[in-house]
Amino acid sequence: MKNGVDYERNFLRNRKRVFYLKNLDLARTALVVIDLQKGIMGTGELKPYTASEVLEKNNQLAEALKNTAGWITLVNVDPTTMQFLNKERSGRAYTDLPAAFADYVMPIAMDESTGNVIKVTKHNPGAFFGTDLDLQLRRRDIDTIILTGVATANGVYATALDAYQHGYKVIVVEDACADRDDELHQVFFEKLFVKLGQTTTTEDILTRIEQAKKETK
Repeated sequence: MKNGVDYERNFLRNRKRVFYLKNLDLARTALVVIDLQKGIMGTGELKPYTASEVLEKNNQLAEALKNTAGWITLVNVDPTTMQFLNKERSGRAYTDLPAAFADYVMPIAMDESTGNVIKVTKHNPGAFFGTDLDLQLRRRDIDTIILTGVATANGVYATALDAYQHGYKVIVVEDACADRDDELHQVFFEKLFVKLGQTTTTEDILTRIEQAKKETK
Protein backbone atom coordinates (compact mmCIF):
# COMPACT_ATOMS: atom_id res chain seq x y z
CA MET A 1 0.00 0.00 0.00
CA LYS A 2 1.33 3.40 -0.90
CA ASN A 3 -0.54 5.12 1.85
CA GLY A 4 -2.49 2.99 4.28
CA VAL A 5 -4.23 5.92 5.91
CA ASP A 6 -5.51 7.34 2.62
CA TYR A 7 -6.55 3.90 1.42
CA GLU A 8 -8.56 3.21 4.57
CA ARG A 9 -10.22 6.62 4.34
CA ASN A 10 -11.18 6.08 0.68
CA PHE A 11 -12.40 2.55 1.40
CA LEU A 12 -14.67 3.68 4.21
CA ARG A 13 -15.97 6.59 2.13
CA ASN A 14 -16.85 4.29 -0.78
CA ARG A 15 -18.71 1.93 1.56
CA LYS A 16 -21.32 4.66 2.03
CA ARG A 17 -22.15 4.66 -1.69
CA VAL A 18 -23.38 1.08 -1.85
CA PHE A 19 -26.35 -0.73 -0.36
CA TYR A 20 -25.91 -1.72 3.25
CA LEU A 21 -27.50 -5.04 4.07
CA LYS A 22 -27.74 -4.37 7.77
CA ASN A 23 -29.35 -7.62 8.86
CA LEU A 24 -28.17 -11.00 7.64
CA ASP A 25 -30.61 -13.87 7.25
CA LEU A 26 -28.24 -16.76 7.94
CA ALA A 27 -30.59 -19.28 6.33
CA ARG A 28 -30.15 -17.42 3.04
CA THR A 29 -26.47 -16.57 3.39
CA ALA A 30 -23.33 -18.36 2.24
CA LEU A 31 -19.70 -17.54 2.82
CA VAL A 32 -17.86 -18.23 -0.45
CA VAL A 33 -14.08 -18.54 -0.06
CA ILE A 34 -12.00 -18.42 -3.24
CA ASP A 35 -8.75 -20.37 -3.78
CA LEU A 36 -7.39 -20.65 -0.26
CA GLN A 37 -5.33 -23.68 -1.24
CA LYS A 38 -1.76 -24.82 -0.76
CA GLY A 39 -0.53 -24.14 -4.27
CA ILE A 40 -1.66 -20.51 -4.18
CA MET A 41 -1.33 -19.47 -0.54
CA GLY A 42 2.12 -21.04 -0.28
CA THR A 43 3.68 -19.38 -3.32
CA GLY A 44 4.41 -15.71 -3.91
CA GLU A 45 3.68 -12.66 -1.79
CA LEU A 46 0.14 -11.45 -1.15
CA LYS A 47 -0.75 -7.79 -0.60
CA PRO A 48 -1.89 -5.70 1.21
CA TYR A 49 -2.42 -8.59 3.64
CA THR A 50 -0.16 -11.59 4.05
CA ALA A 51 -1.31 -15.14 3.41
CA SER A 52 -1.44 -15.81 7.16
CA GLU A 53 -3.52 -12.67 7.75
CA VAL A 54 -6.01 -13.60 5.03
CA LEU A 55 -6.23 -17.15 6.35
CA GLU A 56 -6.84 -15.89 9.89
CA LYS A 57 -9.72 -13.65 8.78
CA ASN A 58 -11.33 -16.43 6.77
CA ASN A 59 -10.98 -18.87 9.65
CA GLN A 60 -12.75 -16.38 11.90
CA LEU A 61 -15.64 -16.07 9.46
CA ALA A 62 -15.91 -19.83 8.98
CA GLU A 63 -15.83 -20.47 12.71
CA ALA A 64 -18.61 -17.91 13.25
CA LEU A 65 -20.79 -19.71 10.69
CA LYS A 66 -19.90 -23.26 11.74
CA ASN A 67 -23.03 -25.40 12.20
CA THR A 68 -25.38 -22.44 11.84
CA ALA A 69 -28.19 -21.99 9.33
CA GLY A 70 -25.67 -20.34 6.99
CA TRP A 71 -23.35 -22.19 4.63
CA ILE A 72 -19.57 -22.21 4.23
CA THR A 73 -18.57 -22.72 0.59
CA LEU A 74 -14.93 -23.55 -0.06
CA VAL A 75 -13.80 -23.13 -3.64
CA ASN A 76 -10.50 -24.40 -5.00
CA VAL A 77 -9.15 -24.41 -8.54
CA ASP A 78 -7.85 -27.24 -10.68
CA PRO A 79 -5.50 -25.34 -13.01
CA THR A 80 -4.41 -28.26 -15.16
CA THR A 81 -6.54 -27.13 -18.11
CA MET A 82 -6.00 -23.37 -17.67
CA GLN A 83 -3.40 -23.39 -20.45
CA PHE A 84 -6.18 -24.13 -22.94
CA LEU A 85 -8.17 -21.00 -22.09
CA ASN A 86 -5.93 -18.98 -24.38
CA LYS A 87 -3.16 -21.01 -26.01
CA GLU A 88 -1.59 -17.96 -27.67
CA ARG A 89 -1.10 -16.09 -24.41
CA SER A 90 -0.49 -18.92 -21.98
CA GLY A 91 3.16 -19.65 -21.43
CA ARG A 92 2.72 -21.46 -18.12
CA ALA A 93 2.88 -25.21 -17.68
CA TYR A 94 0.29 -26.59 -15.28
CA THR A 95 0.87 -30.27 -15.91
CA ASP A 96 3.68 -30.79 -13.39
CA LEU A 97 2.03 -29.26 -10.35
CA PRO A 98 2.48 -30.98 -6.98
CA ALA A 99 -0.28 -33.34 -5.94
CA ALA A 100 -1.25 -31.11 -3.01
CA PHE A 101 -1.63 -27.95 -5.12
CA ALA A 102 -5.43 -27.85 -4.82
CA ASP A 103 -5.62 -28.93 -1.15
CA TYR A 104 -7.61 -26.56 1.05
CA VAL A 105 -5.67 -24.73 3.76
CA MET A 106 -8.62 -23.84 6.00
CA PRO A 107 -8.94 -26.31 8.90
CA ILE A 108 -12.72 -26.37 8.57
CA ALA A 109 -12.33 -28.17 5.23
CA MET A 110 -11.16 -31.26 7.13
CA ASP A 111 -13.37 -30.79 10.19
CA GLU A 112 -15.84 -33.66 10.22
CA SER A 113 -17.82 -32.03 13.04
CA THR A 114 -18.93 -29.26 10.68
CA GLY A 115 -22.15 -30.05 8.86
CA ASN A 116 -22.62 -26.96 6.72
CA VAL A 117 -19.65 -26.99 4.34
CA ILE A 118 -19.94 -27.11 0.55
CA LYS A 119 -16.85 -27.81 -1.57
CA VAL A 120 -16.60 -26.74 -5.20
CA THR A 121 -13.72 -27.19 -7.64
CA LYS A 122 -13.51 -24.66 -10.46
CA HIS A 123 -11.57 -24.73 -13.73
CA ASN A 124 -11.81 -21.03 -14.59
CA PRO A 125 -11.11 -17.78 -12.74
CA GLY A 126 -14.73 -17.48 -11.58
CA ALA A 127 -16.45 -20.01 -9.34
CA PHE A 128 -19.76 -20.12 -11.24
CA PHE A 129 -18.89 -20.89 -14.86
CA GLY A 130 -18.43 -24.62 -15.42
CA THR A 131 -19.35 -25.65 -11.85
CA ASP A 132 -22.49 -26.53 -9.89
CA LEU A 133 -22.03 -23.63 -7.43
CA ASP A 134 -25.21 -21.84 -8.51
CA LEU A 135 -27.18 -25.10 -8.23
CA GLN A 136 -25.75 -25.83 -4.78
CA LEU A 137 -26.65 -22.36 -3.50
CA ARG A 138 -30.14 -22.16 -5.03
CA ARG A 139 -31.11 -25.58 -3.68
CA ARG A 140 -30.38 -24.18 -0.24
CA ASP A 141 -32.36 -20.99 -0.98
CA ILE A 142 -29.26 -18.79 -0.72
CA ASP A 143 -29.60 -15.21 -1.97
CA THR A 144 -26.68 -13.48 -0.22
CA ILE A 145 -22.98 -14.24 -0.72
CA ILE A 146 -20.20 -13.14 1.62
CA LEU A 147 -17.17 -13.30 -0.68
CA THR A 148 -13.51 -13.66 0.35
CA GLY A 149 -10.24 -15.12 -0.90
CA VAL A 150 -7.51 -14.64 -3.47
CA ALA A 151 -6.70 -13.14 -5.79
CA THR A 152 -8.73 -9.95 -5.53
CA ALA A 153 -8.40 -9.00 -9.21
CA ASN A 154 -8.80 -12.52 -10.55
CA GLY A 155 -10.86 -15.26 -8.89
CA VAL A 156 -12.59 -13.00 -6.37
CA TYR A 157 -13.66 -10.40 -8.89
CA ALA A 158 -14.69 -12.96 -11.52
CA THR A 159 -16.87 -14.69 -8.92
CA ALA A 160 -18.33 -11.41 -7.67
CA LEU A 161 -19.30 -10.38 -11.19
CA ASP A 162 -20.90 -13.75 -11.91
CA ALA A 163 -22.75 -13.70 -8.58
CA TYR A 164 -24.10 -10.24 -9.35
CA GLN A 165 -25.23 -11.36 -12.81
CA HIS A 166 -26.91 -14.41 -11.27
CA GLY A 167 -28.94 -12.12 -9.02
CA TYR A 168 -27.19 -12.69 -5.69
CA LYS A 169 -26.60 -9.95 -3.13
CA VAL A 170 -22.82 -9.67 -2.96
CA ILE A 171 -20.78 -8.63 0.08
CA VAL A 172 -17.00 -8.62 -0.44
CA VAL A 173 -14.85 -8.62 2.69
CA GLU A 174 -11.84 -6.41 2.01
CA ASP A 175 -9.44 -7.60 4.72
CA ALA A 176 -10.24 -11.26 3.99
CA CYS A 177 -8.96 -10.85 0.40
CA ALA A 178 -5.56 -10.17 -1.10
CA ASP A 179 -3.76 -9.97 -4.43
CA ARG A 180 -0.23 -10.21 -5.79
CA ASP A 181 -0.52 -6.54 -6.75
CA ASP A 182 -1.30 -4.02 -4.00
CA GLU A 183 -2.53 -1.34 -6.42
CA LEU A 184 -4.94 -3.75 -8.11
CA HIS A 185 -6.42 -4.72 -4.76
CA GLN A 186 -6.98 -1.07 -3.93
CA VAL A 187 -8.49 -0.19 -7.32
CA PHE A 188 -10.87 -3.15 -7.33
CA PHE A 189 -12.20 -2.32 -3.87
CA GLU A 190 -12.45 1.41 -4.46
CA LYS A 191 -13.82 1.34 -8.00
CA LEU A 192 -15.21 -2.03 -9.09
CA PHE A 193 -16.68 -4.09 -6.25
CA VAL A 194 -18.83 -1.15 -5.21
CA LYS A 195 -20.64 -1.46 -8.55
CA LEU A 196 -21.60 -5.06 -7.78
CA GLY A 197 -22.62 -4.91 -4.14
CA GLN A 198 -21.23 -4.07 -0.76
CA THR A 199 -17.66 -3.94 0.53
CA THR A 200 -16.95 -4.29 4.20
CA THR A 201 -14.59 -5.69 6.84
CA THR A 202 -14.31 -8.95 8.74
CA GLU A 203 -15.14 -7.19 11.99
CA ASP A 204 -18.38 -5.83 10.54
CA ILE A 205 -19.46 -9.20 9.13
CA LEU A 206 -18.67 -11.00 12.39
CA THR A 207 -20.84 -8.49 14.26
CA ARG A 208 -23.73 -9.05 11.86
CA ILE A 209 -23.37 -12.85 12.06
CA GLU A 210 -23.53 -12.74 15.86
CA GLN A 211 -26.58 -10.47 15.69
CA ALA A 212 -28.28 -12.85 13.27
CA LYS A 213 -27.59 -15.78 15.60
CA LYS A 214 -29.30 -13.94 18.44
CA GLU A 215 -32.32 -13.16 16.28
CA THR A 216 -32.79 -16.81 15.32
CA LYS A 217 -32.77 -18.11 18.91
